Amino acid sequence: MKQVSLLEVVLRNLAGVAAVSGGVALLVWLTWVMLDVSHMQSGFTLPY
Repeated sequence: MKQVSLLEVVLRNLAGVAAVSGGVALLVWLTWVMLDVSHMQSGFTLPY
C-alpha cells in the first residue's frame, strides 16, 4: 500500500463532495424544469 499525502486525501474528498453536490443540483434542476414544462409559463425551460 503506497503512502498517500494528506493533500491528496483532501483533494479526493473535495472531488467526491463536488460530484455528489453536482448530481443533486442536476436532479433538482431537472425536476424544476419538468414542473415548469407542465405549467408552460414564461420562464426558463429546456430549449427545443
